[in-house]
Amino acid sequence: MCLLLLAGRADAAPIGYSITGGSVDIDVKLDGVVIGTSAGVALTGDSIMMDTAALTLNALRIEIAPTLISLSTHFGGFDEISVESAIIEGDITFANLWSQDTGTPGLFSVGAGPLLVTGSWGATDSTGINAGTSGQPITFPVPTITGIIDASPGLRIDSVTMHSIEGTPFGEAGKHLTIVASYSIETEVSIVPEPGTGLLVAMGLTALAWHRRSGSGAGPAPRG
Repeated sequence: MCLLLLAGRADAAPIGYSITGGSVDIDVKLDGVVIGTSAGVALTGDSIMMDTAALTLNALRIEIAPTLISLSTHFGGFDEISVESAIIEGDITFANLWSQDTGTPGLFSVGAGPLLVTGSWGATDSTGINAGTSGQPITFPVPTITGIIDASPGLRIDSVTMHSIEGTPFGEAGKHLTIVASYSIETEVSIVPEPGTGLLVAMGLTALAWHRRSGSGAGPAPRG
């Protein structure tokens, strides 16, 4: 009986999933208008924790590969923006805020937060007239994200603002450049035990061993 209860508990526990594939599409916007796009940027790893029984997103950390984005409109003398590194990760108070079954088996939507994007960016002028810049820090808070989780399991997160650049230091007073990402993530299971699960397993095995010993030691078999 103890082992049956333990199995039911494990079904509802959060499970860690390693990121094995997927990509991110990045838009660069100037005052809300898209002026550059980089599609299919690779994800370089990390993990997500979900509970598909409780329909919750419990933790995430996603890193993308460096990418260079050409701009159709110059910004501060630059026509290329590079995302040198970018990691989006649940903050210390990260929690699932809401969940909703979409009505399609194995597909549900979630809202979670807060998160933080860290990394660095740079900018260049492809003509070589203006000196480029690099190593500009990214430390950008993301209050919430909305995602769709499927049965594979995979995760889709749309329109996350990774960074916002105020134009004044670049001679573009009153203008803002934003970097927006949409993630499509593939995973494979990598079970992360719930805290205390190891102790419960040990207790269950001990109880089973005691039951077997007490059954086998109930007394000598009757003589014929």
